[in-house]
Amino acid sequence: MDLKINLSTRYFIDTRKLNAALAAAVALLVLVLFFVVKGVATNAGQAKQLEGELAKLQERFATSAKGVTEQEYQGIIKKISVANGILKKRGLNWLLLLDQLESVVPDGVTLSSIEPKLKEGTLTLAGTAKEFRNLRTFVENLEGAPRFSDVFLQSQTEVKEGTDQRGVGFTVTCKVDFL
Repeated sequence: MDLKINLSTRYFIDTRKLNAALAAAVALLVLVLFFVVKGVATNAGQAKQLEGELAKLQERFATSAKGVTEQEYQGIIKKISVANGILKKRGLNWLLLLDQLESVVPDGVTLSSIEPKLKEGTLTLAGTAKEFRNLRTFVENLEGAPRFSDVFLQSQTEVKEGTDQRGVGFTVTCKVDFL
């Protein structure tokens, strides 16, 4: 006769594996808790910093919202007009203008000043020429150039440099197509 006796009356669980799994789960939860607490602390620090910056901005706004005096306003208007003038001058195509001038200035003539007046569409040129014929050639070249019109020799003076150098100083105005 073959008798089989089962002496176990309940289920047996491997407690070593269960304890290892529980320890791993607890370690994972502690790690997640650490990162969550770190994130909360970081967010709290950033919130405090942003509140400080907000307070500073509100203080600046409160002082600037009081108004601007008439003198400060006029000073700002002057600065703006100076800046606008600079921007308009920068808006001029200097390369094109200088290229056009280079094509009309003959040998023996040097330009010392170029003053564009954009509102009036005029250009004032000042310089010196070795001789009067060089100056005449320059004025004729300006009159013949397509972008220059109404050429007018405003002044001419004899210029002496040292004992043996002489020349003719001049100022010429003309209308220019600045496009």
